Amino acid sequence: MKIIKFTYLTFGAALLFASCANDVAEPKIPVNDGRIYFRTSLQESASRAQIVSNDNLTEFNVTVFNPAYAVDGKLDPFIDNISVIKSDESGVFSSEECRWPAPGKEKNDLTFFAYYPAPDHTDNKTSVDGIVPDFDFKIPDFSVSEDISQQVDFIAAYKSVSMKSEMYTDIRLDLEHKLSRIEVNAKGENKSCKIEIAGVLIGGTYSKAAFDFKPQPGAGDWIPGDVKKNVHYVYNAGDKIVTIENTASAVSIMGDTQGSNYAMLLPYDYAAWNYENDNTNSGGGLYLGVLLRVTDIKGKQQYPYTDTNQGPNALDIPKVYLAVDGSGTVMSGPLYKGANGAYYTDSELASAYTVPQGCTVREFGWSAIPVTGDWKPGYYYTYTLDYTYGVGLHAPDVTPSEGPNAGDPIISDKVGLTVTVKGWQSGSSPSIIVPGS
Repeated sequence: MKIIKFTYLTFGAALLFASCANDVAEPKIPVNDGRIYFRTSLQESASRAQIVSNDNLTEFNVTVFNPAYAVDGKLDPFIDNISVIKSDESGVFSSEECRWPAPGKEKNDLTFFAYYPAPDHTDNKTSVDGIVPDFDFKIPDFSVSEDISQQVDFIAAYKSVSMKSEMYTDIRLDLEHKLSRIEVNAKGENKSCKIEIAGVLIGGTYSKAAFDFKPQPGAGDWIPGDVKKNVHYVYNAGDKIVTIENTASAVSIMGDTQGSNYAMLLPYDYAAWNYENDNTNSGGGLYLGVLLRVTDIKGKQQYPYTDTNQGPNALDIPKVYLAVDGSGTVMSGPLYKGANGAYYTDSELASAYTVPQGCTVREFGWSAIPVTGDWKPGYYYTYTLDYTYGVGLHAPDVTPSEGPNAGDPIISDKVGLTVTVKGWQSGSSPSIIVPGS
């Protein structure tokens, strides 16, 4: 085991803002009718559907506070979690329910909190603690989907407005991305074997957190819960298997049919999976999992194992079965194999699966690489795995009583790893733990 420190690639602030910030054209504000109108700017990072941009943002929610409405020093929202909609005609956002204070209450500053997507207002209400002028506004229990293809961006903004000078003007909100975007690529120039990849897993990440707004522009903290889960994406119909075979240039291994190609996860300073002292990862360390299949130059399957040469329980290593056609496109998965050798679409082995003509069912197994992740809001991180000299470790869900065990090498554990980071602010470089190398 070695600890190798890689330096993040960062850009100067001026260059980043010049290339990433993308304000919409100045909208025409309607004649004042008592409603509060908003216009937005948003630093974009990608054009894919998973990322919110100026072009695809059509609504967001706002919560507004006015100290003039405090009762006995207790401050409740003046406007509570109201959705404002973008007008096709003017390009500004508004709602009939989002209006300026009534006559006699138009004093002090209004405090605006904007966010998208909105929390579920039945199970996931916004909350306010404290009294005027010190109050704490939170969105509790923000959840991240375990299915990477279903994850969403989260944007937020804060602004304080002086009604003395800005009442009845349109409010500009500079929204910011508040999650971390994670990409996983792979390459490898091993000429003695072929690696086929059909899924990605990021293990040991927090699945739920509270977002705590801070009363200053651009600020906000994530307060994670106590539950860590794995997020994953296993290739579906239409996804093409990624083959690493004398592949010098890095390619994405996060699927190509869901419009995502990256995960959107909660920012945190994650410690790596301690595979030597906690091979089942009871401590919830961070690791990258790759669903793969290895064959030698003669086409013989080397992993998942087909015999007991790698240990008495080699055949008990968990497998994932996928039906793949001649073009390498996944037709169905995961499948489940019964004792009779037949395949099923459910783990209860109740629904039989007929393999389409021209397709074969291939076995895949998870490999794992422990990594650290000092993830910050608004950054996007690209992990690149190099399979030139190895495959990685058995994943934490491998639990036989005799080897191979979780944390043991699969064929060889020497997998190279580099990390690059882009964002709208500079950050520090963590140590990346790499087995072997």
